[in-house]
Amino acid sequence: MRRALVEDLRCPVSSDPLVLEGVESSSEVDAGELVCVGCDRRWPVRGGIPRLVPPDVGLEQRKTASAFGWQWQHFVEMHPEFEAQFLDWVHPLEPAFFRGKRVLDAGCGIGRHAHYAAMYGADEVVALDLSVAVETARLNLQPLDNVHVVQGDLMRPPFRTAAQGGGFDLIYSIGVLHHLPDPYEGFRRLVKYVRPGGTIAVWVYGYENNGFVRNVVEPVRRVSTRLPPSVLRGLAWPLAIGFHGIAKALYRPLHGTSAGRRLPLDEYMTSVAEFGFRQNYTIVFDQLVAPTAAYIKGSELERWFRESGLEDVEITHRHENSWRGQG
Repeated sequence: MRRALVEDLRCPVSSDPLVLEGVESSSEVDAGELVCVGCDRRWPVRGGIPRLVPPDVGLEQRKTASAFGWQWQHFVEMHPEFEAQFLDWVHPLEPAFFRGKRVLDAGCGIGRHAHYAAMYGADEVVALDLSVAVETARLNLQPLDNVHVVQGDLMRPPFRTAAQGGGFDLIYSIGVLHHLPDPYEGFRRLVKYVRPGGTIAVWVYGYENNGFVRNVVEPVRRVSTRLPPSVLRGLAWPLAIGFHGIAKALYRPLHGTSAGRRLPLDEYMTSVAEFGFRQNYTIVFDQLVAPTAAYIKGSELERWFRESGLEDVEITHRHENSWRGQG
């Protein structure tokens, strides 16, 4: 991380400022300690990453972080298709929107979205994740000098809020809130970090048109999440072959036809038909490994934004089975 970030960091327990110790005068900090001026807790900086994970993170969050941390240490590739997918998730935001902004990637995984935000000209990007995926994110983002990677809890972001003179011009959280024990509470807490005139954009699983996932995949998930990720990796293989094959052989050739329009989740399955097997295998594995998943109605997502006092709210359906929201 760059030393300049310290001014904006806060203790995740007491919310007090932090002081950097054990570091020679340098703009880049690879190792050291951040000491809370209020409670004297000490938080390490290792590998250029501030480690600001609260000691009392809930069990469900720890399970989710552990599962996804394992996943993103084994599926580390940055594929060219990811850029179009990112822009689709944050639609209608365009690359030019990022220019000159301070951005928070809330739940960064391997850092692929933070990579594009930085490349689009963001002044500064902070990539936050609870899991050990931050190690992979650091490697993927290291060439970019306008990105920081921080290990911390989205439910208690370790930064100055907008009211404290900190915050971000843009916060996005893609595919993360629905894995929290309380997705709405996670959203509400992020809103505190949006600067006046700023924007928050989220993408979540939809309730609508996801009956198969809710009624078939969810019962399987309740069993599969008890298995070690290394075992799930093998079990996901035949399922991914079927998923990938159906998308390629059935949905792609029929897309745009009357027969294709009668197929369930035509838009979604046609979109994944554009991916290679590795990406679709990751989608299947993701469904099996996540201990917690919520499916959110469009009206509920709109309520989140309205009750948080956000303006210019736009809620859009994505691929018939998920929701984008921004305001």
